[in-house]
Amino acid sequence: MSSSLNVLLVGAGALGSMFAWRLQISKQVQVTAVCRSNYEAVKSNGFQIESQNFGSQTFRPSKVVRTVDEAVANGETYGFILLCTKALPNLGDNSDIIAPAVTNPKTIILLIQNGIGIEDPFYARYPGNPIVSVVAYIDVSQPSNGVISHGGSISLMMGLFNTSNVAYDVAAAQRSVGELSAIWNDNGAVSAVVDNIQAFRWLKLVWNASFNTVAVVSGGNDTHKMLADPRCKELIKNLMLEVYRLGEAAIGEPLPSKLGMNSADDCIDRTNSRETPVMPSMLMDYLARRPMEHEVILGRPIEIARKLSVDVPYMKAVYAMLVMVEKGYMDSKL
Repeated sequence: MSSSLNVLLVGAGALGSMFAWRLQISKQVQVTAVCRSNYEAVKSNGFQIESQNFGSQTFRPSKVVRTVDEAVANGETYGFILLCTKALPNLGDNSDIIAPAVTNPKTIILLIQNGIGIEDPFYARYPGNPIVSVVAYIDVSQPSNGVISHGGSISLMMGLFNTSNVAYDVAAAQRSVGELSAIWNDNGAVSAVVDNIQAFRWLKLVWNASFNTVAVVSGGNDTHKMLADPRCKELIKNLMLEVYRLGEAAIGEPLPSKLGMNSADDCIDRTNSRETPVMPSMLMDYLARRPMEHEVILGRPIEIARKLSVDVPYMKAVYAMLVMVEKGYMDSKL
């Protein structure tokens, strides 16, 4: 891979900054970061990172811009686009964001986002470009603009999305994705390229559709508080069991295991055994009165369940409550 590979980061928040940093630190990659609310802080001081793994560090992207248009203003092209924004299809077409930068069929688009069905608008809009679906596991937050707090975990699973009847060279794209994965692996971010990436999307949804959502509808609780209440713990488990059943129906085989988690009980026990409780990302959005990812985490899976005739009453109930909770605080902003 070229030592001058250009990577465009769109969504330069906590998660995006960490994964982009572990690429640029290799010296093989130059990162252009599209920053919004944290632009001034990052432009002046870079990302100030406190990490359990890497210590106190500063990440200065090769270039910091406010918009994707600015990132391509001088004819720049990018080998990879990392899209790390929230997936909010109910608020607009996410594929619009990167459109100015997708001018070269060799540009590979990585979607580092939560949820199910996130790839569809990109696959439809950019049929000539490889779309890579990425499932990230990372404990990270941005307590203030440009300041990143990172725990111990940083890993990702990735795979090309729907390679049938595409206009690009699949083998070449797979090689490029493998080379990018190797850079992450060489620089402290555990990375794997898999053929069954949708199975890992459903596996992550087991946690997201339960802990993320119940943290909000329970009134704003971390994982330890939720699991300390027997009724809340039972709700979390029932949600997990529904996702397992639905995911297995959707992909036609059992969901894979990761980190020794083979069941709802394993997932609950591992989460509860953490010394520090987790504040799920949806809870952070709720507390900040931001839009939540309820469509890709519950809405779309519920629609898939309807098509597959899989009964998911707990998911439906929690989804209805989440939408109303969000509507309450978003309407108050009008």
